[in-house]
Parts: sequence; structure tokens; C-alpha cells
Amino acid sequence: MTPTAERLQARLDDRYRWFRNEWFFKWHYIGRDGPVSIDTFDGRSAHYGGIAFSGTARQVYWDAVVRGLRKEITDQLAWVDAEVRNYNPATAVRAIDECAGQIISFVRLIRRDAVEKDRILRSNGTEFPPENDAGRWEDTDGSDIQARANALKAALPFAVRPSGFRERSLAFWNANQGWLQILAIASAIIGIVAIVAAK
Repeated sequence: MTPTAERLQARLDDRYRWFRNEWFFKWHYIGRDGPVSIDTFDGRSAHYGGIAFSGTARQVYWDAVVRGLRKEITDQLAWVDAEVRNYNPATAVRAIDECAGQIISFVRLIRRDAVEKDRILRSNGTEFPPENDAGRWEDTDGSDIQARANALKAALPFAVRPSGFRERSLAFWNANQGWLQILAIASAIIGIVAIVAAK
């Protein structure tokens, strides 16, 4: 594992504990007398007291947790981008891939916890309703995170050079496909003309 991936794991562990022990935990207090202030990850806070976890409060919960995860993805990838700039090309690419996998796992854990906490908050303490994932998770699934990681790799300040003959040939073909096709057609025409002229 690269040093960046190791440091990111520690960062994500801290953020996971914060979500579990602070952010999710505060939602248990919205039914009490005094108001509780909960970060909605848009520069504001929700202030609830003496209400049930339903309707608008539940919608705010789901909107906030999804927005919080989107913010985490952006913040952590920005941190990874800054960290890997000091690496050689191969190590930078490996670090980005390792970090993307960790972020994907982190998002899955938070999403799983969000569904479970929603179920607990909707219960009466003894009877628990079935799980219901009410989040709109666009831009947070594994393929979205991997696409953003791929964009980071493409934006590195150095080109990752192919190493083997096959990779170099394919890279050359991809970079010069247009004029190579014209050259191939011209060669074929010259060959046909030469065969016809020889007869």
C-alpha cells in the first residue's frame, strides 16, 4: 500500500467515527425538548427539538447525509490529488487507484449506517420498521468515484508512459490513427496500381 493510501485510511477512519458517533447520534435528540443543531453540509444547520423523525425531518436527514458523502468524496479526492503530485508516475497511478477503492468502501459503510439509523429513528423503540433507503445517491456510487479517480490520473502533470512493445504500439496507434489510416489507404492504392501496371 502506498503511503498516501495509508494516510487516507486513517483520515477515512476518523471521518467514519465522526459520522457514527456525532452526526448520526444527534438525530436521536430531535424528539427531546431542547433543540439540537445538525450540520446539513451546505453551510447551514438544521435545528430540531420536540419533533418526530418523519416528514420534513426525515427528508432533511437523507438529503444531508447524501450531500455530506458527496462533500467527503470531493474533499478526499482533492487531498489525494495534492498528495500524489510528488510521486513518480507509476506510484501516483497506483496510489490513486488504492485511494479510490478506500473511498468507495467508506461511502458504502456510511450508506449502510444511514439506512440502519433511519430504521432505528423510525421505530418506537421496540418495533422496528423494515429498512428503507430513501437517499438519492447520484455521484456517490463506485463507478462515479472510479471515474473521478480516472480523471485525476489523466490530469497528472506527467504522462504515464506505456512500458511494453504492445502498449507502446497501441499508444502510438491511438495518438496517430488518422494519418496512419490515410497512409494505409494510400499504400493499398499504390499496391493495386503497381499490380495492374505489371500485367
